[in-house]
Formats: sequence, C-alpha cells, structure tokens
Amino acid sequence: MKYKAEMDYLMKVLRKLHFQAMCVTPEDMQSKCLDFGLRKFLGMDVRYGDMFNHPEKWMNDNIIYKMTDEFKCRYVFFKLPGENVAFMAGPYITEEKTREDLLEEAEHYNVPARKFRQLEACYANIPYVPDETVLFVMLNAFGEILWGAGNAFTVTEIEYETNSAAMPPERDDETRDPEEIMLHMKSMEDRYAYENELMEAVSQGLAHRAELMLRSFTKGMMEQRVKDPVRNVKNYCIICNTLMRKAAEKGGVHPLHLDSASSMLARRIEGVASINDGWDLMKDSAQVYCRLVKKYSAKQYAPFVRKTVAYIESDLSGDLSLHALAALQNINASYLSTLFHKETGKTITEFVNEKRMELASRLLRTTQLQIQTVAQHCGMSDVNYFSKIFKKFHGVTPKQYREENRHYVTK
Repeated sequence: MKYKAEMDYLMKVLRKLHFQAMCVTPEDMQSKCLDFGLRKFLGMDVRYGDMFNHPEKWMNDNIIYKMTDEFKCRYVFFKLPGENVAFMAGPYITEEKTREDLLEEAEHYNVPARKFRQLEACYANIPYVPDETVLFVMLNAFGEILWGAGNAFTVTEIEYETNSAAMPPERDDETRDPEEIMLHMKSMEDRYAYENELMEAVSQGLAHRAELMLRSFTKGMMEQRVKDPVRNVKNYCIICNTLMRKAAEKGGVHPLHLDSASSMLARRIEGVASINDGWDLMKDSAQVYCRLVKKYSAKQYAPFVRKTVAYIESDLSGDLSLHALAALQNINASYLSTLFHKETGKTITEFVNEKRMELASRLLRTTQLQIQTVAQHCGMSDVNYFSKIFKKFHGVTPKQYREENRHYVTK
C-alpha cells in the first residue's frame, strides 16, 4: 500500500488518543461492528450497513468525509489514492452524554432497566473529544501528504438519515444473551487494559502520556456504583490514588515518599465537592506520582542503596554519616560505602552534600530565611563550613547566590 508508513504513523497517533482507526474496504464498512457494539445491543445491527450503503456516494478521491449518526457519534473517513480502501476514524462524540441523557436514550429505544449498565458500557468505549481542532489539523496535514496541497481536497459532511428503530420487546425469561455477556466482558477488559496502560505510564514517570490518557477518559467510563454521583467520583479518586501509588512504587519510589503524597491526595479527595473536582484531582494525581518517579526513582539500585537514598532524601537535617546510615540497616559501614559508590558512582558524603546544596539553593531562592537557618535545615550547624561547601557547588557564596536570584524570592 502506498503511503503505508505515513498511514501507520497516523493510526498510531490516533490510537494513542484512544480513537478507533483502521483501513477498510466498502464491504468491511457494511459488515464490521464499527460502533463498539451499540447497534447490535439495541437490536439495530441488521441495518447497520445502511450507514455506509452506496459507497459510490462517498468513495470518491480527494474528499475527507465527516458523518454524524443518530446517536451523535461522529466518524471521519476518506478513500486512499489509487486504492479501493478507505481510512476510517471513529466513532467519537463531541458532546459528552450525562447519565440523564443515557436514561432518556434508553427509554427511547425501549432498553429495559436491567440492561442500562450495558448501554453505559457501550458509550464508555466511545472517546469524548470536546474540541476536534487537533484531529482535523492532523487529517488536513495528512491530506496534503496524500493529495499534494491544501486546496487539492475538500472536507464534506454526509447527511445521515436517523433511524427510530427500537430494541425488540423483552423476552419473558431474564437469561442474558451470550453476546450481551461478551460485550460486557469486552468493556471490562478494555477498562482493565486502560488501567494497566495508565499504571505503566506512571511507573515510568511519563506525565505527558498519563495526562493524554486521562484526557481521553470519559465520565461515562466510570461505572455508577453508588447513587450519589459525588460519592461515586470520590470512590474513583480513591481507586486512582491507590493504582497510581502502586505504579510509582513499581517505578522505584520508596514508600517513605509515596506515603506523604498518598496522604495529601486522600485529604484532597474528601474535599471533593463536585464531579469536575474529582476529575481534576485524578489528573493532578497522575502529575504528582509521575513527578515522584522522576525525582526519587531508585529502581536500578540494590535494596540497601534504595533505603539509604530514601532516608537521605527524607531528612537532610539529620545525621547522615556513613556509620549512622549503616547502623540504621544493621549492615557493615564499609560494605555500604563500597556498594553505594558502585551503584551511584558517588560516595555517600558526595551524594549527601549534593542533595543538601540542592535544598540550600531552593531555600535561598524562595525564602527570606537567614543563611544560618538555611544551613541548619541542610544539616550543617557550622555556617562557615556550609558556605564553603555551597561555594564549591555553585561557584558563589550563599549571600551572592541569593542576590543574583532575588527575583525568584516570593514575598
């Protein structure tokens, strides 16, 4: 296929945004279940191919087609030059459906109450895109690659006739159809796969990837487990906090650092007053844990070294001598010294002084504390010794450093 590399790249980007993207033939578009099983669930799959009947109407060159169906789900597709194959992305929604919207839709299509959660599961798989700008910037750029210039193609909206068909009457027995069970299982599998991918991003400290995933996460993906919607979102915040804490631990962050962050986020969760508050908090949680991974990950170190690093970073004002650190773990000081240098490339004294000088520079930039007080916070009671070490690291005295960086000081 011509433009295969470009097509593969576009599809990879869209899938990272949790779009369904694929190359299909006209026959595929009439037979494949492209709407995550929504019409099949509503008993409308017999006429699913109607959406893409008469391919001669849309399989034309140099046109990007947009279509919105009766469920306000949007699709984008276009014919690849010289091929009887179309690229397709979708479905996605630009107006997020509330639970109330879905209840009304369920009533319209005669969906019984006991199957409502399955309808929610169908919609939970459909990405919510409040702003299509990025999508169409990508597609327009791709169109220029395919057809040579921005004026060499057009974007056309396809009119789709709505279908008022309703779900078949409920059977007398309440036995669930095997296909319904499979749909429910698929929804659960997708949710768990999403959680695993999010945890993997956090464990690697990839804040941009975690944020991208959370942006594509829709409120519909949150199962309504309790009646109170605020309590429901709080519960998801608690789950999110737990998953991300475990992910950061997997990423090599010591529990000493994790406990502080987890406790802080737990307090914020109890203060959540709305669904949007919870939504924002889940995004903040990802940022918090990714920063911890970036800053404190010691995954590559042996257990004794990891604990030593965690203890040093937890209290720079304490006794951080080699013998004190070895005694904390009941190991030989010489062994710890050799192991620490082998794994970090630094002596314990060099590592401790480096961390203390990082703290000192931050305090000098952001506070008005006296230099002697800064030295004490860095575990150095002798201010002259503190100044000597500081100048060795930063090339200037603490006083000069503060004067050069006084515009950073917060009043």
